Amino acid sequence: MLKSATVSHCRSHRDSTPPCLIVVQHDLGEEQFKQALRVNFSDLPEDFELSSKVDNTTASVLTGSGSHTAHTAASAPTGNCSHTAHTNTIPTDEFYIESSGSDIEVLLASPVRRYNPILDRELPAILKEFREDNLDFYSNIIVIARRKNILKSACVTLSRGCFEWHKTPNIEFVGEMGEDYGGPRREFFRLLMIELQSNLGIFEGKPGQLLFSYNQKALDENKLYTAGRLMAWSIIHNRPSMKCINIELFMLMCGQKPDLSTFDRTNFLENDLVEKLAMVVRCNTAEELTELKNSLGDWICDCGVPNIFTASVSDLPTIYGQLVTHYIYHRFASMIQQFTSGLNSCGRLWEVVLNNWTAFHPLFTNTRGTLTRNEVRDLFSIVWSSPGSSRRDLEEDTVFQWECWLMLIQEEDVGISFEDVLVFVTAADSIPPLGFQQNCQVEFYDQEEPTRRIPYASTCALTLYLPRGVSEEEDFRELMFLAIKGSLRFGKV
Repeated sequence: MLKSATVSHCRSHRDSTPPCLIVVQHDLGEEQFKQALRVNFSDLPEDFELSSKVDNTTASVLTGSGSHTAHTAASAPTGNCSHTAHTNTIPTDEFYIESSGSDIEVLLASPVRRYNPILDRELPAILKEFREDNLDFYSNIIVIARRKNILKSACVTLSRGCFEWHKTPNIEFVGEMGEDYGGPRREFFRLLMIELQSNLGIFEGKPGQLLFSYNQKALDENKLYTAGRLMAWSIIHNRPSMKCINIELFMLMCGQKPDLSTFDRTNFLENDLVEKLAMVVRCNTAEELTELKNSLGDWICDCGVPNIFTASVSDLPTIYGQLVTHYIYHRFASMIQQFTSGLNSCGRLWEVVLNNWTAFHPLFTNTRGTLTRNEVRDLFSIVWSSPGSSRRDLEEDTVFQWECWLMLIQEEDVGISFEDVLVFVTAADSIPPLGFQQNCQVEFYDQEEPTRRIPYASTCALTLYLPRGVSEEEDFRELMFLAIKGSLRFGKV
């Protein structure tokens, strides 16, 4: 929605409300247009209907107590979802707009996408509704995957005449036996998201803070569209996303205006650019500013900041942010558009993200942090033997070591992370947005002398199998290290 921060209503002068202007995008859907009206007309009820179109000059809203009419000759949606006119219309000459220079500048300025508390929903609820509206839970497609080239395997699936993204993908790893009851699917998408970050040549920068790479060859080959489509495919099937895009870049992509005055310039790979930005940051006096204008003025102007030549020292934080915006966002506009088009190709997912960007940012950015001991513990339930039995005593020995081992992972570097544990048991390296289909379980088995069987897991059943009677810390640590670091692939340890 495009709307000046200084205006809030559009009314006839028959009304006592001061007249002003609402500006909205020309291609809003019905619900988006109704939401725009709710934001600007505070006395509208939550539920109302739009009238049908009569002409191109007026728009009205039908409510239980009357109507609201707004001038729409230049500001109402057009195209396939116009909402205009009512039988009680008001001629356009009864509207007037004060058009001072400052108002025009505000209306022409790039808007910030509003975040409305009415739409403040949690990610699970948003995804659940999206899936119910778009997915066919009763049909499947077969995806043949080769571990050495997961990305190519996924692209082959995309290249089919009709990519059925709305059907449940069943993954078949080449050379591996086993039906896909969830484990292979989680593993496939986890590995796919890892390859997307590095193998397409569309991202660069620090891990977890990736920026788009200026790669026209990738743009010509539609690689960004492919990446967006694959990422959407994973998200809508409750699988991981990349979680690697720089948070400020993601906010800009969502129409927000993050504070870039403290942006970490070391995220850029070009040493020359990092040094130029450092010169802007180090400029603190009028003399240094004059030197900066002489040495970098033309470069700064070419980045879309022509006011550098009239700027004062106090303007430099803003100018620094504008330079960063140019280098992480504006110069990649066509690439970002292609990437988001790929996301939109699956049920218009990017539009859902735009309307709920705060809920989705954990799926696109690395802001959540690593898993904690309590999160892992809460995932598991223990399948105990009968109380008082000898087996129960041996199981309690093992679970004591399990609890101590989880504490050790959190407090020390033992060569294993909680993400490693989750991958071993579930094939996913993070908790899905909608959670797992069931709780993970710990079950037990007896060691049979003289053999020693190491712990194993069923990623489809979400079950970890531990040996009974492990009472020594070193023994348990060794067993878990061998199990997790020695696991080869789905169904094998």
